[in-house]
Amino acid sequence: MKFGLVSFFFVAMLLCGCGANSVKSSGSVQTWMMTELKFESSNDYSSGGSEEIDLKVVFTHPKSGESFVRPAFWDGGKAFIVRFAPTKEGRWKWKASCLEDKSLDGLQGSLKCAEYDGDLAIYQHGFVKSEPGKKYLVYADGTPFFYLGDTHWGMYTEEIDEKGPHAGSIDTDSHFKYIVDRRVEQGFTVYQSEPIGSAFDVADGKVDQDDIEGFRLADRYYQHIADAGLVHANAEFFFASSMREPLAFDDKALEYLSRYWVARFGAFPVMWTLAQEMDNTFYGIFDAADNPWVKVAEYIHEYDAYSHPLSGHQENAWHTSVTGRGTGDEKRDADGASVFASSEVAARTGHNWWAAQWSPSLTGPVSPDLVRDYWGTSCPAINYEGRYCGLWTKDFGSRAQGWISFLSGFFGYGYGAIDIWLYQSRYDIDTESTDGVDTITPEDKRKHWSESIEYASAGQMIHLRNFMESFDWWNLVPVLSDDKAFEASSTAYVYGRTQGTHVLYFFAKSKDTGEITDIQPNKTLKAIWYNPCSGESLAPVEVTSGQDGHLKLPEKPDTEDWVLKITE
Repeated sequence: MKFGLVSFFFVAMLLCGCGANSVKSSGSVQTWMMTELKFESSNDYSSGGSEEIDLKVVFTHPKSGESFVRPAFWDGGKAFIVRFAPTKEGRWKWKASCLEDKSLDGLQGSLKCAEYDGDLAIYQHGFVKSEPGKKYLVYADGTPFFYLGDTHWGMYTEEIDEKGPHAGSIDTDSHFKYIVDRRVEQGFTVYQSEPIGSAFDVADGKVDQDDIEGFRLADRYYQHIADAGLVHANAEFFFASSMREPLAFDDKALEYLSRYWVARFGAFPVMWTLAQEMDNTFYGIFDAADNPWVKVAEYIHEYDAYSHPLSGHQENAWHTSVTGRGTGDEKRDADGASVFASSEVAARTGHNWWAAQWSPSLTGPVSPDLVRDYWGTSCPAINYEGRYCGLWTKDFGSRAQGWISFLSGFFGYGYGAIDIWLYQSRYDIDTESTDGVDTITPEDKRKHWSESIEYASAGQMIHLRNFMESFDWWNLVPVLSDDKAFEASSTAYVYGRTQGTHVLYFFAKSKDTGEITDIQPNKTLKAIWYNPCSGESLAPVEVTSGQDGHLKLPEKPDTEDWVLKITE
């Protein structure tokens, strides 16, 4: 089995009772890229017992003193594998320990790591992380990370070795790989997945021999996403509703599954999202005070040496936010508060970003209460899930959600399109829907991925990214409709600003704008209209504030959505 262009196998085998072992290397390793140590036990665990084996390997960089403890995972029969992504070049020493299986205990060796020499940002800058006090995610070296995700809740149902029945005229030998590679070309940086339709079933709390081929198939999905340079925001184990008794209250089994998941996938560039909409109760399936996914978060946090960003995919924002502020459902559980809202729970679980599910209004201002609820926390918020293009919105709504999210302080957006967000889904496709602007018919909803992969809004996401990356987007502060810093002629706008830069996105079907009310008097500024559909800018014009500090903004070029950037 091949694991990437520069990932290699290191095989450690205990020879029949003699206590000696050998290590074979097929080449060098590069920083931040997954490599493996493969161990063979003298015992065969095909019939059970592997869950009792706690094999772990300590990797130490003698020059810097940095060390990582990585758990191993059972890969069927006698095989155990440890995966590691070196964070520094040079020699790394490793030593295995296992009290439960002496044939795996005490093995040691070293590997030589070279500096990554490719052009993928995730390996140039290192794994993504969340830092306290920052409202955006960063790479390991501190560089801001632009989160632009594509949604694939049925990743494992996407054909990896064939084009599948929905490919249409697209010529490819892999439906899954085609979409990943195309999304990279379109500027996406994150692949959002759920384990729906996987070829393994661990709802019984075990990894059996029958599950191994399914996990090996999962490795291929994870590896291609990593090789493409994407961060993989992945949910754990199974669909949230599969978390039932007795597993939900079996701490030992939950710890084992969490350790296994981290061991198998934690050396890839990943983010943990726990499960589909588990925060706060998966719409009443769990008790908020005793939600089993909180225990899963604790165990993932315990075993994840890389401290990858961890969150719980939230219910719709109408039902759950951070503290419940900005929600609107009177029947919401726990008053709409997240199960991770307290600092004690966040510290215990490693929860350090918000995977919000927010579908902002497309006809009026954003909810100031909801935005303040997320903005008031110390960690990043990502608009992880909203309306899907071709299901509950069209290109305008999909495009607008991204701009509204970033200018509201949600420094990340999860895009989604029909037949991609959940492959071959029949969910809600026989009804007519509206987002307040466009009507989505059943005919619209029956599009295949071969068409939706090229929806205009997907291609327009690169314009959002290019615009934001032209200045320090990570310093944007949302200016809300009740802040009195802006008097709008139209209610459909969103406004964010940094020191000396003002960005307003107008999405009403009119030319009306308004005026900024807190500019220095008699100040001349530069205004540029940016087209979010084409990525083109109009010629800059000068605008001057009055003696009262009010800056009247120019009319939009037409009645479509436009972005106005004003610099002092």
